Amino acid sequence: MKYNNKTAERIVEMIEQDLYGVSEICKILRISRQTFYDWKKNKPEFKEEVEEAFIRREEVLIANARIGLKQLLEGYVQKKEKVTYVPDKNNPVEDVEKCRVVEKKFCPPSIRAIKYVLDREERRKEQQRLESREKRPLVIEVQDEETRRQLMILKENGFRSGGALAPEIVAAVDRKLGEERTNGHRSEAYVKVKSEELKVENGQEQTEQGQVMEQTPAAPVEKPKPNPYPFLPPGYTSRTD
Repeated sequence: MKYNNKTAERIVEMIEQDLYGVSEICKILRISRQTFYDWKKNKPEFKEEVEEAFIRREEVLIANARIGLKQLLEGYVQKKEKVTYVPDKNNPVEDVEKCRVVEKKFCPPSIRAIKYVLDREERRKEQQRLESREKRPLVIEVQDEETRRQLMILKENGFRSGGALAPEIVAAVDRKLGEERTNGHRSEAYVKVKSEELKVENGQEQTEQGQVMEQTPAAPVEKPKPNPYPFLPPGYTSRTD
């Protein structure tokens, strides 16, 4: 089917109003789905207008959802009207309003809506915590320079194995280490080397476990008292005792 500006405008209008889906719009306007997608493919201006109509439709939908959610969170007043009609005395064919009754009912806040908002906020905070953890630099503590060198080779090779077999990667790492020794500082902030020699140079002394154990004095041993009556059998004493 040949492209028609009037039909295209009607399609965009119906999409934005969110009254029908694409298939229903095509049936109402008596065009095929294939024609709709051919127009989108071959007419850039039609494609742009359709996409903008979908965006505007979603914005209206989200705005209405926010209004409804706000009412559920705060509570709202439900209004109900009842109108009674009677035949007109002057013109029995027509009806006239006799009375109108308006009923108002307050609907309290919804617990489910409140829980939904709180859960969504908790998920947002958890996502922020995860993102902040991912942004933290990786810090690996090693005990010797050779382990640090192997880690630098691993990093230089994109954290893939086999870097030690690549001469250019090993040469690049050794060159960096040589520059660090020459400059007296380290450029790799993600590796820390801990050694007992550095602690001694800084005047820090500690035991093998890192704590000094205090020795408690031994309790004195009580000596047995001598038996004043060695001539009596064991367990017997003098009558005068």
